Amino acid sequence: MPMQEILRQKRKALGLTQEQVAKDLGVTTPAVNKWENGVTCPDLMLLPALARLLKTDPNTLLCFREDLTDHEIAVFSNTVAEEIRTKGFAQGYTLAIEKTQEYPNCAKLLYSAAILLDGALLMQDLSKLERQAHRAEITALYERVARCSDADLAYRAQYMLASTLLQQEKYEEAQQMLDQLPKQRAPDKRSLQANLWAKMGKSAEAAKLLSNMALGSLQESLVTLSALVSPLIVLGDTQTAERLAQAAKAQCEAFGLWPYSACLLPMQVAVAKKDVPESLRLLSSMLGALLAPWDAYAGPLYRYQPHKEGSDAIGKTFLPAVLSDLESNPDYDFLRAEPEFKSLLETYRAKAE
Repeated sequence: MPMQEILRQKRKALGLTQEQVAKDLGVTTPAVNKWENGVTCPDLMLLPALARLLKTDPNTLLCFREDLTDHEIAVFSNTVAEEIRTKGFAQGYTLAIEKTQEYPNCAKLLYSAAILLDGALLMQDLSKLERQAHRAEITALYERVARCSDADLAYRAQYMLASTLLQQEKYEEAQQMLDQLPKQRAPDKRSLQANLWAKMGKSAEAAKLLSNMALGSLQESLVTLSALVSPLIVLGDTQTAERLAQAAKAQCEAFGLWPYSACLLPMQVAVAKKDVPESLRLLSSMLGALLAPWDAYAGPLYRYQPHKEGSDAIGKTFLPAVLSDLESNPDYDFLRAEPEFKSLLETYRAKAE
């Protein structure tokens, strides 16, 4: 909690006005107002009197036991890890728990300690009772973080709580915890959801979700590779660009993605190199793929996706836009004088009508 908030809460809890605080300390009311709005801080010489007036102590006012910096937490985490490595789990565990008791409101510290101890606990040769006791205290740390005001930390703590419930085979409680989590956050709760469904015997639901995730990852990978190819060509590293393009093509074919997609990166490289024969060959394949029937559900990753009517002719809707780009984009100027290029445009323009 920031200092200005502590000052405001302590003052209001005692029923004091800003004017009364100012009068007792011999300062102006605007000065107290600035303290509580975080514009300025009390003079160091006033801290003892201010702490006495608000019936607290200077450490509380200065937030010494509220928060640690990210650097302090990182250094402490390294210290705990080294303690566990050299002196044993019990020593490091005690050190970490004592620190969380010293700074009970520092959510980042609580989460870092929980994650560190959680991982270390997996590698310890402990009795069932000892493991359960440590697990309970680590879970309590996650629960405290899950209630904090930092949305990102709270999400991560809730995710870890759901994971713990899954490991304990408390499937209904794990599902309830997952249902509370937003969809688009990291770590992605979908992996945990699929794992939970698999444990509950809901294999079809798990397969559908995981195949959907795999498709998303593949598509994101293709977009990233496409972005990477451009600077590589500018740098003159066409060999690497070509290898990536061929790898992307093989990936599309292996996972049964749309044949049109398999040509995109090789075409990007061929156009950048102004390779007329290869560009025309790929262009012919791409335009053909737009009109050719494609059974997406024959591929291994689409099998468990919802079937959509007319999905086998999806390319025809994109054909006019593709032709317009070919006709106007200056990247294709090196092909304009080629009879085959003109013929392809004329042929597919007629088919698009």
